[in-house]
Amino acid sequence: MYESVHQDLPVSHDNGHIEFLTSEEQHRVIRKAAELLGWTVPQYVLSTALDRAERDLYEHAAAHTEQARPTTPPAEEEAAVMPLVAVIAALG
Repeated sequence: MYESVHQDLPVSHDNGHIEFLTSEEQHRVIRKAAELLGWTVPQYVLSTALDRAERDLYEHAAAHTEQARPTTPPAEEEAAVMPLVAVIAALG
């Protein structure tokens, strides 16, 4: 059995399988978009879901980082590191 990375979270016994229902029109749109890239529907859905998840995590972390940021602007070096810090904070 795998242990959760976060000890306070329950261990998932899920095999990583995600399933959801779509209408015929939704499936057609997703399939067409996947075909344009030469991908399968599962590849397309996973890629777009991960892209959106990373963006949401970044935006959430950036919003919380800005609230905690002092009123003086950070140095240029710190500004370049802030996006990475925001993503790490969201994952922690």
